Amino acid sequence: MPPRIRHIAFKVLDAERESAFYQSVFGYQVSRTVRHEGRGGGHVSHHLSDGSTDLTLLQYDGAGAEQADFAGPAPCIHHIGIEVDDLDAFVAAVRAAGGEILSAPGRIPVKFCSPGGPVCEAASRGRWDHPQD
Repeated sequence: MPPRIRHIAFKVLDAERESAFYQSVFGYQVSRTVRHEGRGGGHVSHHLSDGSTDLTLLQYDGAGAEQADFAGPAPCIHHIGIEVDDLDAFVAAVRAAGGEILSAPGRIPVKFCSPGGPVCEAASRGRWDHPQD
């Protein structure tokens, strides 16, 4: 099966407010909320699902938090997530096509960007599945 987009992450200023908006307007359901700690601070990930796509609202503690500056200041699209069958082969294909791997070796999901393109991440199939899928 070819790689496919299953996840999009928005960097937002107020994740609770944005979550309410996407639930009300688009019918997304909250699937989980996770606190992540990292170098320079952390962030909260509010995961919502419409049954097939994982929409994640990222609210960072500050600009110095790890990965906070990948896409610029909020609000913005932080990254998109792509499911793949073979992560190692996909990473090799990204490199061979001139893409840049942004993640530390062994870190999953693998953050990357195309030449001159936006930040993306790749993970094995099933990463963004939700109980209601």
